[in-house]
Amino acid sequence: MRPVRALALLLCVSTLALAASGCGGGGKGYSGTKPDVWAATVCGAVGTWTQGLKASSAQLSSGLGGTTDIKVVKARFIAFLVTAERSSGAMVTTIAATGAPAVKDGAAIQKELVSGLERAQSSFTRAIARAKKLSTTDPQAFSTGVQALGGDVQKELTAVGTNFSTLGDKYTDTTLNKATSEEPACKKIGG
Repeated sequence: MRPVRALALLLCVSTLALAASGCGGGGKGYSGTKPDVWAATVCGAVGTWTQGLKASSAQLSSGLGGTTDIKVVKARFIAFLVTAERSSGAMVTTIAATGAPAVKDGAAIQKELVSGLERAQSSFTRAIARAKKLSTTDPQAFSTGVQALGGDVQKELTAVGTNFSTLGDKYTDTTLNKATSEEPACKKIGG
């Protein structure tokens, strides 16, 4: 069914792993969370979020097999987006609660990281509102709407990922770079 194939665009979002492992910072004597603890928590939260999106995406794909009722497809699509929004919120909460890493510019790194992740969550919030407005009476309009919505979410999340990649260039220091490069959870999302 064409509307089901249109969802494939949005499902690409589930493979996005934000490159938090590229963040850098300063050295000893700064207050905050130990860099290795910070890296483990941040990368662990991003990794859990990414794996959750992949699992939800797979569940959505399998749940759409053989479905031709656009209302059912729409309901499952919205449920996927709601799950993505909630998991994004849980990730943001975990990372925000971790606090700034104890490195030079740690507070700025933390602020930019959390702000970017909040933008990722907001992209799902907006997508839910748009998905609820999709037509279920016209298969072509539904398919076109899903494609546009998926493209917009993917574009927004790609922009968030691009911003993270610049954090490593903006805030460079061996302490946080070492912590993230040695953290197994960061290797998983960075690779």
